[in-house]
Amino acid sequence: MAINDNPQFVAPNPLNASTTLLHSTSAISVASGQVGQAGGQIGDTMITSVVLLKNAGPATLVMAGFKGEDGTSRNVTLTGSASVDTTYIFAASAWGGLVNTGAALTLTPSVADTVLVSLRPA
Repeated sequence: MAINDNPQFVAPNPLNASTTLLHSTSAISVASGQVGQAGGQIGDTMITSVVLLKNAGPATLVMAGFKGEDGTSRNVTLTGSASVDTTYIFAASAWGGLVNTGAALTLTPSVADTVLVSLRPA
């Protein structure tokens, strides 16, 4: 039985995500899908998409809070481009996005005002 054939499975709606332009270049706390909120916990936030706007020095976004195969919390780094906007879509998965499985989620953009993140509570 496929996941979408299960009548008890309700697919998350990525349209319920909240999109935020990140201004800081320091680590930004996230709690229950809310950017800038302290008190985040493992498994409380789902990332549905990230857009890195084109920039002369390509922007990056470091996302901390994902569990590695050894059980240790790890970072995921997304990289943009100098010539085109770079879009990462995670909402297409059957689960609706990436969930912070290793620690409270923090987001650290390398360039201010070049990263859009769409989040929702997990």
